[in-house]
Formats: sequence, C-alpha cells, structure tokens
Amino acid sequence: MIKKALLLIIFLLVISCQEKLAIVNKDDSLYKNISNLIKESKSTSKSDSLRNVYLVEAVNKIQELVNDSLKTRSLIKVAYSNLLLRNWNNYKTNSFGVLRRCILLKDTTNLSMAYAYLGYYYQSNYTPDSAYYFYNKALNSYSLVNNEIEAGKMLLSMATIQESVKDYAGSEINTIKSISKLRNSNQVRNLYLAYNNLGVVYNNLGRYNLAIESNEKAINYLKKLEVTDFLEATSLNNLGRIYNQQNNYSKGKEYFYEALQNKNLFNSRPKIYAMLLDNLAYSYFKLGVLEDVSELFYKALQIRDSLNIKDGQVVSNLHMSEYFQSKYDTLKAIQHLTTAKRIAKESNYNDGLLESYLLLSKLEPAKKGKEYLLKHIQLSDSLQKAERGIREKFTRIAYETDEITQERDLEVRKKWWILLFTIIGAGFSVLLFFTMRQRSKNKELELNKKQDEANVEIYNLMLSQQSKFQEGSNKEKERIAEELHDGILGRLFGTRLSLDSLNEGITEEEVKEREEYIEELNLIEEDIRKISHNLKTSLFNNNTSFRKLVEQLISKQRKISNFECELNFNNLTVWENTSNSIKINCYRILQEAIQNIHKYAEVSEVTIEFYEEGKNLILSVKDNGLGYVKKNRNPGIGQKNMISRTKSLKGKIEFSSSLGNGTEVIMKIPM
Repeated sequence: MIKKALLLIIFLLVISCQEKLAIVNKDDSLYKNISNLIKESKSTSKSDSLRNVYLVEAVNKIQELVNDSLKTRSLIKVAYSNLLLRNWNNYKTNSFGVLRRCILLKDTTNLSMAYAYLGYYYQSNYTPDSAYYFYNKALNSYSLVNNEIEAGKMLLSMATIQESVKDYAGSEINTIKSISKLRNSNQVRNLYLAYNNLGVVYNNLGRYNLAIESNEKAINYLKKLEVTDFLEATSLNNLGRIYNQQNNYSKGKEYFYEALQNKNLFNSRPKIYAMLLDNLAYSYFKLGVLEDVSELFYKALQIRDSLNIKDGQVVSNLHMSEYFQSKYDTLKAIQHLTTAKRIAKESNYNDGLLESYLLLSKLEPAKKGKEYLLKHIQLSDSLQKAERGIREKFTRIAYETDEITQERDLEVRKKWWILLFTIIGAGFSVLLFFTMRQRSKNKELELNKKQDEANVEIYNLMLSQQSKFQEGSNKEKERIAEELHDGILGRLFGTRLSLDSLNEGITEEEVKEREEYIEELNLIEEDIRKISHNLKTSLFNNNTSFRKLVEQLISKQRKISNFECELNFNNLTVWENTSNSIKINCYRILQEAIQNIHKYAEVSEVTIEFYEEGKNLILSVKDNGLGYVKKNRNPGIGQKNMISRTKSLKGKIEFSSSLGNGTEVIMKIPM
C-alpha cells in the first residue's frame, strides 16, 4: 500500500514538472520572439512607422508571457525602444508600468531601472524637479544593493540637472560624489561627462583655473574612447569659452579653431559646428579682426535657423547686435536684439531674454530704455526666486531621503526589537497555552469520569425504580394470587362439596343439572389456579428490566410520532454480564436516534435490534423515512453526542442514509 502511494506521488511530481517545463519552454520561445521583434524596432535602416509596428506586435506578445521576470525584462526593452523612437508618451507609460510591476512584485533589481527611466523622461521633457526626484529614488535603490556604478550614474544625472537650474554648489557636490564612485571603473564615457560638467560648473562660478583643469581631465578620459569627434569638439568649445570669460580671446580662438578642423563635424553635429563658428566669430570680433566676421556670424545664424535651434538663434542675434553696435549701426543692432528677445520669449530661454532686455535698455531711448531695464530687473528677480525655489526643492528631496534612510534604520531596529519581544511573547503564549490545555484536558477527563459515574448512577436509579415498581407489582400479584387461592378457591371448593352432598335423594334430572354445575365450578377452579400460578412465577431480572425501559421509551414515542416499531433483542447471551455504563449509553443513543426520527424522518416503520457479532454488542436503528445526503449536512449536536458516547465506550457508530431510502444507525461496542 505504501509503495503504491509513493509511486502515485512520484507520478504526480513528474506530471507537475513536465507541465512546468512545458510552460518554461513556451516562455523561453516566446521571449526570444519578443526580443527579435524589439531588435527589429531598433533598426535604423527601417522606417519609423515599420519600427513602431514591430514594437506594437512585441507588446501584444508580452501579455502571453507567464514568467514575471521575463515580462518585466521585455517591458523595459520596449520602453528603451520607445525612447530611441522618441515616442515620449509610450516611453513614459511603459516606464510607469514597469515601476508598478516592480513595486507589486518587490523586484528591487528592475525597480532602480524604472526610476532611472522616469528620471530621463522628465529630464528630456524639461521638468527638472520631477527628473531629480526619480533619479534620487533610483540612487537610493541602487545604493541599497551596493551598485556603486549605477549609483554614480544617477549622481551624475542629478548633478547635470542641478547645473541646468544654476544650483552650482549642489551640482559640484554630486559630480564629485559621482566621480568617486566611477573613478575605479571602466565607465570612461561617464567620467568624461562628470569632469565636463564639473568644468561647466566651475566656469559659471568664476573659478576658471579649476574649470580649465576639469576640462583637461575630461579630454584625457576622452582619449581612451574610440569615438570622440563631437565630444572632443564640445570640450574644446568649453575651454575656449572659459578663456573668453577671462577676456583671453586669443587663447579661446585657438580652441574654437582646433575644434572646427574636424571635417565630419558639419555633417554629423551641425549644432556644435554652428556654436563653434559663432564663438570663433565673436573671438575675432573681440580681438578686432573684423575680416570675414560678419560672414561667420551670418553662416552660424543660418545653420541655427535651418535647424530651429532657438537658444542658438538668440545667442547669434545677440552677438550680431553687439557687432553692429560696434559699427555704430544702431538700427541693425536693435533689430537683432528685438529678434533675440522675441525668440527667447517664445522658447522660454530666460538667459537670452535677460541679456536682450539689458542691451535694449542701453540702445533704446530713455523712456523705452527704462522700461527694458525694469523688465530686466523684474525677470532677474523672478528667475532668482524660481532658481532658489527649485534649489530648495532639491535640498528638501535630498534631506527627506536622508531622513527616510534614518527612519528606515530606526524602523529596522524597532522591527528587530518587536521581533525579539514577539518571539519571547509567542514562546510564553505557547507555554501558557499548553499548560492551560493540559489543565483543560485534566478537567475534561475528570468531568468525563464524573459523567460516567453519574450515568451509571442514573441507570442504577432507573433500574432501582423499575425494580421497586416490579417488586410492588409482584407483591400485588402475590396478594391477588393468595386471595384467589385462599379465598375464592376455598369458597368454590366448599360450594362444590355442598352441591355434591345434595346429590342424594333427588330426582334424576336434578342430579344431572347439579353435576353440570359442579363440573362448571371445577373448571372455574382450575382456571383460577392457573392464574394464581402464573402471577407467582412472573419473576423479574436485569434483562426484563432493561427491556422494559426500552419498551416504555418506544411506547411513549409511538404515541407522539405515530409509527410502528419492531423491537428485537435476539436472545443476547452476554446481556447479564454487560455493565450498566454500556446499558445507559445504549439507552441514551437509542433515545437520541428515536428523537431524530420524530424530528426529521417522517417515518411509518422503525426496526430496533440488539444482537451479538463476535465479541461486540450491536445496536441497529433503521427507519423508512425521508433520508438525507450526508455531504450536504453537518452533524448536529445530538449526532455529535451519539458519536461522543460511542467513543467513550471505545466503539464505532455509522450513519447510513440516502434521499428517499430512510436512515440506519449502527453502533458497535466491544463487550
């Protein structure tokens, strides 16, 4: 039997493993298909519309994946493809979807990436506070798993945002932190970007020596990269601007000129090319080398106009205004300033707008000039207030993060203490529970013992009552027998003798008639003698007493329930030696069974049997009532009591029933 059970378990395990293996194989195949579709969506050789078709098909197939890890990984790939296609809304939706899944599944690995994706979305869509918030969340998430490289990248992204909103102090701190995490890694490109950002920060703070040093370090890292064309041009432009800030236009010109020697720059990075061209023209202008300056300015502006580079258009117009002002062509200078002001206002390029207002205040007539100066002051104040507000917001995000970290550490310590006290409390509770349970069991055993004793005493009282009733009945019978025998029989006997003596000297007819009377009296005498004898020999014993109790119980119930009952004791040989405890429990179980018949069964016939089977006493109660379905019915308190009584006698009880076929209760008790 055990071998069969083991074989069945092994069979079920094999089936379960096969089903799981089938699901895994299906998921792997589907994941490869999805990966291929996403790969096609990244192919720049295909049209954007076709790439989007591949991406939509991949998203539809992702829903069929069962494995949560594969599904999350696929959604991240889809988000990245949407980023490459500049599908910003889809990219945002995918990133938030991944974030919700990671939080729900407690997927800490991909959670950090989801935060980083959302940070990049908001950074690209010019929402610096939201971008900073999500980058900071990603930073904390990566820090929790000691991922120093990714944490360094997040610090660099945060520093870049801080630089863009002129939070130079904050940007410097986070950039240095980023460099410390990335310095010993192979993140050459990110180290270049970090030093490049540090150079921009120091330049804006007027710390020019540190700015030059940072840019030179950036260029050193750049030399380790295979592709450096536009990055090198950017760094050279930064160095040129630093020297221009120091009024060292000759040195600045050298860096702009060197950067422009890259033959591919015009085709690959026209925006950088136009910026270098404009800065070179401005350096020549400041050096007083005016030959071809106008042409360089116009060429840079033309490229920026064609590419719709708003901030570049503003800068070009400002430089050209300054150039025409130096030539005393105030009209053209004002025209370029007005154009710069309009474009700056339309594109929210506040630095360009500030400079436009300031230069216009110097060129325009007194009244109008004052208006522009007032606008310059008002805008400057509002920008400073906004920049201060966003710096405070960044500080608050960082502070709240530190506070949350401290609270988390405190919470962890609290949890450990709570866990310790919980374990101690649980141990004490378990000990108390088992102690109380043992006491309860002892009380239950004591109560059961007392109940058994009470049941035996009740049964003995019932037997005693029945015995006294029987004794009184026997005495009455004996009295009647004696009365019949000694009184009536005596008198009848005397009468018979008298009639017999009268027989002499009478006519034949009279004699015959008296003989008939005498014979009749003789018969009456014999009948009375038989009655008297029967009354005296109706002795009482234990069998008769228990049976009498049962008969009385059935008789009472029959009057109430109106059913026919067949009672059969089947000549029990062990009954005289049966304990009163067994008898009283049999009586109570039979009593409960008959009450249930009255309550639920609607019966017309009941059969009750007591018989022996081996060394067991069997009680069977069967009816022809409605019956019931066992699985749809919970045992009531009466049925539970019947089961409990049977168990106390170390016996078994079975309830057999079905709708329309009545019910049978069979109790088996070892004698």
